[in-house]
Amino acid sequence: MSQFAAISHSNSVVFGGRKKAAKTTQTKTGRITWSFLLVSLICAAGVFYIFEVNNAATQGYKIQSLEKQAQELSDSNEKLKIKEAELRSMYNIEEKTKDLNMTAPKDVSYLTLPGNVAMK
Repeated sequence: MSQFAAISHSNSVVFGGRKKAAKTTQTKTGRITWSFLLVSLICAAGVFYIFEVNNAATQGYKIQSLEKQAQELSDSNEKLKIKEAELRSMYNIEEKTKDLNMTAPKDVSYLTLPGNVAMK
């Protein structure tokens, strides 16, 4: 058997013994640390939840506003179609010609050309 020298914490030399591993101090996480982490996680989840609910409500108001605007534009479009039909009516055209002092044409003659002019 061979002998060897080992250095201990007291810096003394011991012959014939094995060197003992130095004890490492491990940090132990106690109940308070885990509780703190759990409470922090719950608070963070709560803040995230409130942020998302607020964001969803804001988007809901925007959608509602856009739907209202689309309905108003649709109603306006229908009113404009009715106004167009009224302005194109023959009665309205006759009234406008009277207002502009226009007269109805008399003795209308049509010009006839030989061949198919519109077909060319």
